[in-house]
Amino acid sequence: MFFQIRRLLKHSAVYGLGHVLTRMVSFLLLPYLTHYMAPEQYGALTLIYTFIALALVIYGYGFDMTFLRYYILETDPQRRRDIFGTVFWVSLGTSVLFSLAVLAAGSLLTKVIFENPSVAGGNPTYLILLSAGIMFCENLGMYPYLYLRAVEKSVPYILMKLLGISTHIGLTLVLISGFHRGIAGVFEANFIASLLQLALLLPLVLRNLNFRILFDRLGEFLRFGLPNLPSQIFVMLVELADRKLLELLIGIGIVGIYSAGYKLGLFMSVVTLGFRFAWQPFFLSIADQPDAKETFARVFTYYLLATGTLFFLLDFTIYPLMTTQLPYVGVLIDKNYWEGLKVFPIILLAHICNGANANFMVGVYLKKKTSLLPIVTGVAALVNIVSNLIFIPIYGMWAAAWNTLIAYFTLAALLYILIQPHYRIQYEWKRIWMILGCGGVIYLLSLIPFLQPYWYMKLLLIPVFFVLLKMVKFFLPDEISAVRRRLAAFKAS
Repeated sequence: MFFQIRRLLKHSAVYGLGHVLTRMVSFLLLPYLTHYMAPEQYGALTLIYTFIALALVIYGYGFDMTFLRYYILETDPQRRRDIFGTVFWVSLGTSVLFSLAVLAAGSLLTKVIFENPSVAGGNPTYLILLSAGIMFCENLGMYPYLYLRAVEKSVPYILMKLLGISTHIGLTLVLISGFHRGIAGVFEANFIASLLQLALLLPLVLRNLNFRILFDRLGEFLRFGLPNLPSQIFVMLVELADRKLLELLIGIGIVGIYSAGYKLGLFMSVVTLGFRFAWQPFFLSIADQPDAKETFARVFTYYLLATGTLFFLLDFTIYPLMTTQLPYVGVLIDKNYWEGLKVFPIILLAHICNGANANFMVGVYLKKKTSLLPIVTGVAALVNIVSNLIFIPIYGMWAAAWNTLIAYFTLAALLYILIQPHYRIQYEWKRIWMILGCGGVIYLLSLIPFLQPYWYMKLLLIPVFFVLLKMVKFFLPDEISAVRRRLAAFKAS
């Protein structure tokens, strides 16, 4: 078991780093853009990226899950090429159609995306045109990255991500600071970076697919993938609908302020998405092993322990680091956005719940129960939207943050309840309650008034967290022995 978990940890770390490089655009550009743009402009930027995220779900229509499941479980190289070719060529055709539709509806989409299109600058329709190009490149570029995940080629994966991120950041700085392109410069840089990645990945694609479509299996692929389309849309609504509702119910300025705090949640999403990227190929590859279910249960326990520890580290440090006057730099986030940073801990917890949802997806894949996904994600989206409509006018962005957490918790809980009868896993609930209980004690201790001016002293509570876990006998003898062996091997080397 420990060998398998170390393998998962290795790839989770690499994919997590790959994801942090991708999201580094959001993080590194966040301080720059908050100083360069007013909250209204940053809010407009956020709304367009909200549209892109939702539209990309439609572009993909669940074929990402189809590819991973059928490609990984297939052992014959020729059939793997057939699967890759079928998914890729069908996606190419539909991506062209979707992008043409976006271009044709450009004027209408600007009115849907913005209550007041003028906040997006002089030519918002041009931004829609750029968005169509970005979505075309991103959707087709997804498949070579899925291939690299499927064959566990994590190093090429991360190198390509690094190239794309470097291009995106560099071009954004040049186009905004050098050519004063404003919001348009952000999307122009994104389009060029996405196009470059797709061009460089095409040789990898062409080497690993056949130039034909398996029409006899296309229906099977669609039946597996299409039920994920509404569920992925619902998930996107859970994550993104609050921005649009904040614009409609309060104003676009609050969207920019809230988004600054929300984007800092990438520190947790790096871990959860890195885990998710490694998790899907991992559990599919060991599903037939006799101790698979025991391994899946143990992984969930370790996931909560790792993300819980990271929550404390981030909660204790990020806000003061973002708002402290640094030599030669000043404050990283402009003062106009500081109020939004206070929702950051709630968003961290929401990301943890979202990662828990990935743990419970094992049975969905193995038992082909994708029909359950629209139910659980639809309920979560409904909870999120209705709660936001009721509470945003009263509590503003605080309601948006808490409703995001509640919706992700609802999604994970429902998925666990509905999938257990089809694929039962005995999770280590006693140990999980130990993590939650000891974590609650640490959080209460962090609220002691004496510690508030000295945020760095809160970091001492993290080792106290592990001491508490040791006191309640959380750690199992085989885990302690495994750690001691690793430490002995490290000292010997």
